[in-house]
Order: sequence, then structure tokens, then C-alpha cells
Amino acid sequence: MATFEAKVKLAKDSLLQSCEVKRQVAEKDSETIVRMAELIISTFQNGGKLLIAGNGGSASDSQHIATEFTIRYRGSFDRPALPAIALTTDSSAMTAGPNDIGFENTITRMVEAYGRPGDVFLGLSTSGNSENIIRAMDYSRKNGMKVIGLLGGTGGKMPPLCDESIIVPWNSSNHVQESHIAIAHIIVQIVEETLFMK
Repeated sequence: MATFEAKVKLAKDSLLQSCEVKRQVAEKDSETIVRMAELIISTFQNGGKLLIAGNGGSASDSQHIATEFTIRYRGSFDRPALPAIALTTDSSAMTAGPNDIGFENTITRMVEAYGRPGDVFLGLSTSGNSENIIRAMDYSRKNGMKVIGLLGGTGGKMPPLCDESIIVPWNSSNHVQESHIAIAHIIVQIVEETLFMK
């Protein structure tokens, strides 16, 4: 069993690593964050919606992000709901899909059901190599949607499928997912202030 001091060091080191990863994203990708927000703003202004998907923790992050749009990001900022859907929330679809058409095709099927030309698909992947998200991105592009990627590691296979992507420079999911949520919060704030703060 590690000593108390060793556990304190672990906590401090992990927090400082997370700060350093976010610092690198801030230096490299702040303009990309704004371009992502502007894509979403344009989509909402034109009557479109945002579809979001990921696997595991990134599926939970998809729900988190969608809720920031549909309910609101900051309790002190009152504004109308914005149309964002986390595609991974329907447990029947998420189990019937793998059973009937294969796990790798399930998110694409959800995009087919809900996506329309002019919408935006946001894919989250800590590796950039999740086959079900790759297929959903490819389908989205081929069917007139814009594609945004919040990725990690080297970005994997996804960057060429994205209109805009951010690759968080970390090779395990913890700090990548922390950064994805931080980026998403900034995007939501830019979107709601642009659309509703006069």
C-alpha cells in the first residue's frame, strides 16, 4: 500500500499533468475552438442541429455536452434550448444495433435517423481510431453534414474525416477526456453568448 505522501504526490502530479495538457491545447488550438463554435452557431442559425457520439467515457461526455446545449451551461444565463442530441443515450438502440447490424454500424444508423444536410456531427474519441465513430463521420460527410472531432493521442484515422479537429496530446484517456470537456464548455459559452447576448 502506498504511503500517504506517495498518494499526495500522485494527486499533485496528475493535476499538474492535466494543466500542462490543457496549456498545450490552449497554445495550439484556441483558434480551432472558435472555428468549431462558429460552425455550430451557423448550424443553429440555419435551423440545424448538433449530433454527438463517443464510446465509454466519451459517450458520457457526449451526454454532458448535449445537455449543456439543451438545458444551459451557466445557471445565471437564461436562454432558449439549443438542439443537440447525444446519440448514445438510447439503450434499446445501443443494444439492438450491435445485435442486428454490428456495433461498428450502430452510430451511423443513428446519424441516418436524425442527421440532415447542414447539421453537425461531433465525434469524441481518445484514440481517433474508434471504428463506429469513423463510420459515422464518413457517413455524415457524404450526406451533407459538417464533422468536428475531439480526439486524443495522434488523432488516429479521424482528422481527414473532420472539417475541424483538435487532437489532445496525451496517450491515455484521462487527461484527453478532461480536455475534451474543457474545450466543449468553451464552445458552449461562445455559442450561447454569440446567439443570445446582445
